[in-house]
Amino acid sequence: MNRFANPVVRQWGWLAATAVLTILTFAIVLHTLQSDTGLSNRQALGLALAQGLALLIAVRVPHAAWAISAGATALCSVWVDAGLWVDPMFNSHLAVLALIAFGTAPRIAAGYWCVSLVLAVGLTVALRPLDAVAGSIELAVLAGLALVAGGASRALLETRRTLRRQRDAVDRERERGALLEERARIARELHDVVAHHMSVIAIQAEAIRVRDPAAAPPTLAGLDTIRDSAVTALGEMRRILGVLRSGETGLLPQPALTDIDALIDSVRAAGTPVDCAVTGDPAGLPPGLGLSAYRIVQEASSNALRHAPGAPLRIAIDIAPERIRIRIDNEIRRDAGTAPGTGQGLPGMRERVTLLGGTFHAGPDASGAFRVAVSLPIGEPKP
Repeated sequence: MNRFANPVVRQWGWLAATAVLTILTFAIVLHTLQSDTGLSNRQALGLALAQGLALLIAVRVPHAAWAISAGATALCSVWVDAGLWVDPMFNSHLAVLALIAFGTAPRIAAGYWCVSLVLAVGLTVALRPLDAVAGSIELAVLAGLALVAGGASRALLETRRTLRRQRDAVDRERERGALLEERARIARELHDVVAHHMSVIAIQAEAIRVRDPAAAPPTLAGLDTIRDSAVTALGEMRRILGVLRSGETGLLPQPALTDIDALIDSVRAAGTPVDCAVTGDPAGLPPGLGLSAYRIVQEASSNALRHAPGAPLRIAIDIAPERIRIRIDNEIRRDAGTAPGTGQGLPGMRERVTLLGGTFHAGPDASGAFRVAVSLPIGEPKP
């Protein structure tokens, strides 16, 4: 990685370069004025300090920088009777113009070129030097070149920044494409593995029903439930695979709280007694809230089937105008076997409820049952 791409490094580098240029200009101007002109040390020091200060602030405060540099240059021409311009002051003024053009727009830089010509005309009228015409032409040409050089440097720097941003954007898109490709590959592998096993489950369930048609009705009903669940899982896997491949969602309608009866029937078919009471109209809920409430009941029911299979499950859903309350109680049976889980059921429900601005509680109650209690606001969550 290029360390100069860091904005902090670039800023400190620019400050260091400006400081070095300022010090060099001050030293050169001071030495030249002291050695080649009849100015006193105090006059030379003041003029050198003025040019150094103008260089230091040229990018940040261009108006003040031009005024200081131009004033010092004109004052030196008045003090030293050696033509229209005194070389060290004139050359440092050109450097100030270049830095001004580097920090300003081209039309503003053109304005500084014009006022610099006005300055030359004013000095010509005041001093009437012999080299007035040559000095004015020299200022027009060299000042124009300095301003063009500063503006070109600015354009080059902006172009490099634009190219860097575009390169970063291309790199991000390339990484995103690689991520999507990896997701699609994982989705295909996951689909192949899970689809194979779910197909085996569905086929075996149907085969057992065919081989033993005289089995007890509860057994046949359980086999039907296994087969239907496997087929449903295969459909869900194909839907998820399509989402990961295309990056789109909503290929199938999402469930809502109005579909709670089908969910309860599937839990009962698994051998768990369920007592479900719904008060209020679930059809009037916002789609996102209805989906979240359905997922909460679904996850809580799945946890009950894993950790307390066969234990009675009581579900109470109360839909009020401002809030929906969900309470799910599952008896804790010490003699019931438990199935291993991912450990993400309760955290997932808690996160969903928190995002909706509701309250969540899960844990044993006084009667020894495991309770999940959820309260969700209807409408915008209050901060």
